[in-house]
Amino acid sequence: MQSRGFWGWRGDGRRAGVHLVHRATDGGFRLDSGEFLGRLKREVIGHPALVHPFLERFGEGDVSEEGVRTFAIQYYRHVRVSRLYLAALISNCGRDEGLQLALAEVLFDEYGHLNPDETHPALYRRFLRALDVTKEEWEAPSTLPEVELYISRHRDLTRHPDVRLGLGALGPASEWPVPPIYVKLSEGLKKATGLPGEALEIFTSHVTMDVTHARIMMDAIAPYAEDEGGQRKVREGTMASLDARSVMLDGFYRAVYGEPAPLAAVRAAHPS
Repeated sequence: MQSRGFWGWRGDGRRAGVHLVHRATDGGFRLDSGEFLGRLKREVIGHPALVHPFLERFGEGDVSEEGVRTFAIQYYRHVRVSRLYLAALISNCGRDEGLQLALAEVLFDEYGHLNPDETHPALYRRFLRALDVTKEEWEAPSTLPEVELYISRHRDLTRHPDVRLGLGALGPASEWPVPPIYVKLSEGLKKATGLPGEALEIFTSHVTMDVTHARIMMDAIAPYAEDEGGQRKVREGTMASLDARSVMLDGFYRAVYGEPAPLAAVRAAHPS
């Protein structure tokens, strides 16, 4: 049987990155959902967003006190609305109660098991206060356009009539990348600020929590990725989210370091 993947052909007749498939009853080829998600995970982990220059430089602790404050204030703009993407996706699930329950389980964690002092925005504000950032200071600056783009893109993806786009954005593109990204952020913050572990709980808790969330989300996504059409849509949402994350990180680099991110400059000079 000739190996084929759903993203096209390689020169030797095999598809780069995706080639373990099954022959469908109609004579075509398909990946089952488990194989698809396994291949997609490797693609996600290899995405440039996970090795963005901002993460590499910040993760080494190469950031000023003012740079830390700038990042902290701007990242809060994302954190305080990220739960709303899940809520939007739940409302977009139609009659699939199983999917609604899976998303609600993740949302329950995001809301701190209904403890207002343990919601993720509350944990983040604990981090801000540890930096001596006041409410007036974290509310005052305008939001970076790159962060606005990320927020807008995820609102669109999670409200799109095709729920598979939102699943890709909030599943593979969110739960798999966050642990390695947050390891870099928390390590950089420890080096640059010397903050105690409890002040960084918003970052360190996600390193383990999102492993569980990833399992929940992948189980929920699997029925929507059983055919080529579903897999294309899940991947489309995944890549759209990751690309938006790259842009957001470009914005952090520019705001924190006062110059364009190296990869952002390359993209601007050679647009696709």
